[in-house]
Amino acid sequence: MSSWSMNDGSALSGTYTLTNASAIVQGNSSADTSEIKVGDIVIDDNGDKVRVADIQPARTVATSAVNASNDQITITNHGFVANQEVHYKANGGTAIAGLTDETTFFVKTVASANAFTLSATAGGALIDITGTGNNAQTVSGTSTKAFTASEAFAESTNSGSSCTVTRPPANFAGAAPHIDANILGITGGEAVRGVDNITTLQVGNTSLGGLTTIGGNTYSGSAPSVTVAAPTARTVTAAKVTVGTDQIEIASHNIRTGTSLTYTSNGTNITHSGGTLADATEVFAIRVDDDNIKIASNLTNADAGTALDLTGAGNNAQTFQGTTATATATTSGGKVTGYTITNVGSDYQSAPSVTVAAPAGSGNLDLTDSAVLIVADDEIVIPSAMYAVISTGEAVTYAQGGSGAQADLTDGTVYFLIKSGTANKISLATTYANAVAGTKITLSAVASGGTAHKLTGGTATATASLGLGQDGDSNISEIAHVGWVKKTVGTGGRAGRVHYETLVAASSMSGDAEDVATPDS
Repeated sequence: MSSWSMNDGSALSGTYTLTNASAIVQGNSSADTSEIKVGDIVIDDNGDKVRVADIQPARTVATSAVNASNDQITITNHGFVANQEVHYKANGGTAIAGLTDETTFFVKTVASANAFTLSATAGGALIDITGTGNNAQTVSGTSTKAFTASEAFAESTNSGSSCTVTRPPANFAGAAPHIDANILGITGGEAVRGVDNITTLQVGNTSLGGLTTIGGNTYSGSAPSVTVAAPTARTVTAAKVTVGTDQIEIASHNIRTGTSLTYTSNGTNITHSGGTLADATEVFAIRVDDDNIKIASNLTNADAGTALDLTGAGNNAQTFQGTTATATATTSGGKVTGYTITNVGSDYQSAPSVTVAAPAGSGNLDLTDSAVLIVADDEIVIPSAMYAVISTGEAVTYAQGGSGAQADLTDGTVYFLIKSGTANKISLATTYANAVAGTKITLSAVASGGTAHKLTGGTATATASLGLGQDGDSNISEIAHVGWVKKTVGTGGRAGRVHYETLVAASSMSGDAEDVATPDS
């Protein structure tokens, strides 16, 4: 693993105070954190680097910073704007009198760069504060003056530092995939929301007759269908829908802003100021806190925080359910070799089960036909498509065709293939060792009946993995994601996976030229 710098070298406006004892990086009045995004690397005057973890930092508000006489809360260079949402937590202590613990409020007025007041709704009445709370309470919200760093700085304190920001390039030669500051190849929203998506399907092992294969066997013709289980539907009773705040309570939901959900009423529908929320309507979540969401009519509105104005709470059986992921399989040599995710789905709380269709194998064989079951040679003629993808020693399960038995084969028994040197002909063995040794089962006669005898190999399996991210109340993404892009870097055509500033490759490389290759997941 070698470091590969992709700095854009941009300087942040204003100066910043960086303290080793705190994850909060505080800017002065001229600073503007709109110039940074989650995932950026910030470099201070000393050359110390930290990664931006959150642009909605939780700011501690001591009792001395709460003024009951003018209803103002003081946070140095708070960076809030009027009507924006902020979240208040008492953190186990006495709450500010006039505020409710674990509640989202709105900035009523920005009294100064260091002080603001609150309202219960956007543009609503000023909240009358009558008590100062406790010294561990916090207010969090998007700030133009502060962010949270994921690591500590080496210096104990660096006050008034002029910082620069490092991030990957904006795009590769202007072509897709466009590069966001968070993750190569995907948008910032996708990076944050990836935790509930299906980002990989791994080909699993298949055991049949004591043999283990990867990807099953005897798959011929078209690739098998792949079915991913649906995400769990979340039942929301009417009591959990608060019309006044437009909030929907779902305990410990771990839903990210922008998550796609489909509504089913199962009774009286939820209503909103624009009409009725119809069954099968797709809505997009707006995360409020660990236990509450709002819903928006589209992704753009969700990202902007524009929620539906709810006017009716629906009924006790209504549900919100994420999108079911979809995938396709690829086959080679009779085995499933990989899966392509065609829809990553949404709101998966855990990795779902995945079902792969069984191989067609031989299809229906008429073993009453002496031209199909050749007694003299102890051979069976199978379809050419199956013959092309099998090899000696592979395990298959025999299924009797209807009521007609074949005297030497037992329904539901696993046998082992011996691939003949004559096209489309195989023999069967009782064990893998016998198959390799060429010791055939003697076929004494054609079947007594049935035209649908079958020889079928093992069914492929798949294991799903969710996207990487962090649970909880902050929009933080991990460093790896399906959006990685394969790039050729340096000389000699050496290829490596580039993510942020890290390049992983099989050998050393020189230079920092880049060629765009097909996005690789």
